[in-house]
Amino acid sequence: MQISNNICTVDFFPEAFIADEGVKRFQKRVTFSNGTKSYSTVTMLTARNEWETRLANGATVTGYNMDQMPRSEYAPMAVG
Repeated sequence: MQISNNICTVDFFPEAFIADEGVKRFQKRVTFSNGTKSYSTVTMLTARNEWETRLANGATVTGYNMDQMPRSEYAPMAVG
């Protein structure tokens, strides 16, 4: 899911899909209006709470991310 307001755009990418359980965690990318990006991993519960809070404060859903975030953009704990 992608949620936007006048300050930032927040993307939630599914980290992995587990059969019979669905998505448990998301990679979260916050892109600020000046182009700065911030990354984190959040649980399903945290993501749901953030979606509800941001939407209640006037943000809008501007897109859906059905695939994982590209590893070329964000690879936590990657050894290079």
